Amino acid sequence: MTNIRPAGAADITLAVEVLEMASRGHLERGPWDFVFPDADERRKALALLADGLPSWCHHRVVRVAEADGNAAAALSAFEATSVDGGSLAAPLGAVFEKLAFPDERAAEVGPAMMAYLSCFPEFPTGVWIVENVGTLARYRRRGLVAALLDHALEDGRQRGYASAQIACLIGNQPAQRAYEQVGFRTVEERKSSDFEALVGVPGFLRMTLSL
Repeated sequence: MTNIRPAGAADITLAVEVLEMASRGHLERGPWDFVFPDADERRKALALLADGLPSWCHHRVVRVAEADGNAAAALSAFEATSVDGGSLAAPLGAVFEKLAFPDERAAEVGPAMMAYLSCFPEFPTGVWIVENVGTLARYRRRGLVAALLDHALEDGRQRGYASAQIACLIGNQPAQRAYEQVGFRTVEERKSSDFEALVGVPGFLRMTLSL
């Protein structure tokens, strides 16, 4: 049986890797790559985000799956009200401040974030949200994502939620199949020409299931 546990501060490095891979999906680059083009800066910023103000990128909403005694895969599961409705404005603002970004540098982030937010599904209240799903490359094809999804969805049921939601980049067939295997179904395609110009795909699928 796969050991699944809440993430702690020691798992921030894993959380950062999963944030990066989840944003890229099947693409070479995702929104975080455009917000923070420099790899070292990006990882430092995401580490601050994962340990900063409450958000859906914070390690406190992350669950970790272990393999061979090592943290190998992770996802985030939460309710919208616990992460300020999903807004990253204040958490990212705090990250920019800690990185001592001048105002013009922070302003450069705006277009990429706006393109991303133009089609990323909102987090409705009263719905159990699953996001930021990923497995480290050396631990793939061992059923870790399926185990994490099953665990997260059962947690949502135990908490009394009637439905769950997850987002998937349009065209990311492996992720879409993994989500469909546990019962998620596409209910909406959210597209944006600005997002497509940025990353090369039209937008996101909003997928839901009844718990």
